[in-house]
Amino acid sequence: MNPPKVTVISTGSELTAGRSQDTNSSWIANELFGLGYSTEKFLVLPDDPKLIRDELKKLAGVASKENPVLLVMTGGLGPTEDDYTLEVVCELTSSKAVLNDKAHDRLQALYRLRGKGFQEALTTALRQVSIPSNSTVLNNSVGIAPGFWSELQQGAYLACMPGVPSEMVAMFKEELVPLIQKQFQSGELYSDFLFIWGMSESLFQQEFIEGIEALKNGKAVWGVAAKKGFIRVTYQSEDKNLVQELIQKTKEKYKGLCTGDLFEEFPKLLSERKLTLGTIESCTGGLAAKILTDRAGSSEYFLGSVVSYSNLIKENIVGVKKETLEAHGAVSEETATEMADNGARLLGTDLAISITGIAGPGGGTPTKKVGTVFIGTHIKGEKTEVKELFLPFKRELFREVVAATSLYLMYNRLRKLV
Repeated sequence: MNPPKVTVISTGSELTAGRSQDTNSSWIANELFGLGYSTEKFLVLPDDPKLIRDELKKLAGVASKENPVLLVMTGGLGPTEDDYTLEVVCELTSSKAVLNDKAHDRLQALYRLRGKGFQEALTTALRQVSIPSNSTVLNNSVGIAPGFWSELQQGAYLACMPGVPSEMVAMFKEELVPLIQKQFQSGELYSDFLFIWGMSESLFQQEFIEGIEALKNGKAVWGVAAKKGFIRVTYQSEDKNLVQELIQKTKEKYKGLCTGDLFEEFPKLLSERKLTLGTIESCTGGLAAKILTDRAGSSEYFLGSVVSYSNLIKENIVGVKKETLEAHGAVSEETATEMADNGARLLGTDLAISITGIAGPGGGTPTKKVGTVFIGTHIKGEKTEVKELFLPFKRELFREVVAATSLYLMYNRLRKLV
């Protein structure tokens, strides 16, 4: 038997209408990959029983004993009239809905707490604790509705789970994983990734991917995701050495622009070298400090931040010279240098990052356009460096890209120092 062709399906009209975001699919695909199963595609469907039925029939129709199909579907297991999963699967498997005793007992206990009239309310919710008669139950340790595992035809297996992420995650790990591993053999897949800073998806494909034979002939697959200030590039193959070769070739091409997961590596580097860091931020309003302090244990290396949004604070608190501000302006290399140097002294840190720029939409001039930013990196015992960038993004994206990029610039300097 070959490894299954996997499709991850999310149902719900709130998803197709754009009112909610599907986070389940990517989580499931990532977990399946860790088990050795590669997801072929994602599918998002509205609460339309005919459409759900037709798609399941089509996906199951290509299955055989030697070439199985695994469909993992979330949503549609609630008590309301627009929850169609149970109805559709019963029809496809020529079965009837039966109460699951364990889930029914939990539902009764819940409704009994509501007091008077609970029995009438309970009756309308029974579909939530029912499963197709010829399916295997997937118990719900977090919520009420059980999931189920059904064989739609020979070689075609469907796992149905609640759409609530916390319930789905617990059910997947506790109930579904053992079933999948028992039913299917998995292929050995290897994967690795890196970040490339200041790079776009299209340019990376044009400059690098199109010239790699292993990615053309299918020996390896690649993926790229645009993030705030960088792209995340992933390579995947059954050949571990090929994955590492692709990673190495990428590093050779892009050199210092490449990092691993910076948000893991930077804190680790600071801790290993016992260095302290502070930020002096203007246009980012403390976002760089937020990224740093989002990580538990950051107090070990991050001492504090000054949001010097106005010239008054730059001058009176940070200590930027009035003459510097008048001669060069708040958004300048000179101001960024003084912010970094004085900020390190003020905060008592080994390292300091300074950020001053024009986030927009107003504030630009013919010589300093909206999107201009200066990022300073102060390292004790080293000359402070300032990088000028022009990032013509909308205000929110500009601030996020600048904050993340400032951490990269400091990290990149530090890792070059022995």
